[in-house]
Amino acid sequence: MVYVYDGSLEGAFSAIYQMFHDKGDVNSHTLVASEGLQYAIFEPVKTCETQPEWSNKVVQSILDTFGPEAFRRIGYAYLSEDAAFGTKLYRCLKRAYKLGERAMENLSDPDILALYKCYNAVARESHSMMGLIRFSELNKGIYYAHFEPTYDLLGLVIPHFKARLADQIWVIHDTKRKKAAFYNKETVHISDLDDVGALDFSSVEMDFQKMWRTYFDHIAIIERKNPKLQQQKMPKKYWKFLTEKDLSKNLLK
Repeated sequence: MVYVYDGSLEGAFSAIYQMFHDKGDVNSHTLVASEGLQYAIFEPVKTCETQPEWSNKVVQSILDTFGPEAFRRIGYAYLSEDAAFGTKLYRCLKRAYKLGERAMENLSDPDILALYKCYNAVARESHSMMGLIRFSELNKGIYYAHFEPTYDLLGLVIPHFKARLADQIWVIHDTKRKKAAFYNKETVHISDLDDVGALDFSSVEMDFQKMWRTYFDHIAIIERKNPKLQQQKMPKKYWKFLTEKDLSKNLLK
């Protein structure tokens, strides 16, 4: 049996409620988002409508049984955009309710470990992004940063930059998902945003970029370059967002 939900986290929790109610078999029943729906032609399909009441019951049960940290991990795992997230969540919860309140710490269990890996991948990249996201000052005094994270991290990095750049107007643009966070020194709102094209940097920003490239060029010791270590610390997929990217093509290749 394939259970289908609308792709939202609330929808996933609603479907989980339905699957528990149906006593779905963990080995043969799967939970997939409607957008990526694939199944055998003769396989039965059940579409689960998003029901806030059902979703809230599942959320409260998770919080009461396993605590807020377990719920946080599930939220992070959802942001991994893993096509099998729904199935992994269902199997994890089925196993966890059998093991008890500390079940989410039992990483020796394959079903719990599968969901934990989704969480951990998101947590690690979000931590890295807080140090890798680069802001540039535009002519209108707005600080703009763009990035293309593997996972849907925009909501996770906002609190860090809201606290660190509280006195600035800024935009963080996830160009992969075509959405951005806009901060006006008071509140943040997230909205769709397509490619912004060529950026109109301020004269001060242009000077700083030039100085940074010069500094980067002069401190580089070609004889001691270590591409493997450099790519480990700064994965190549992030290079195009670096101010020194033109130099990095030569120094880090």
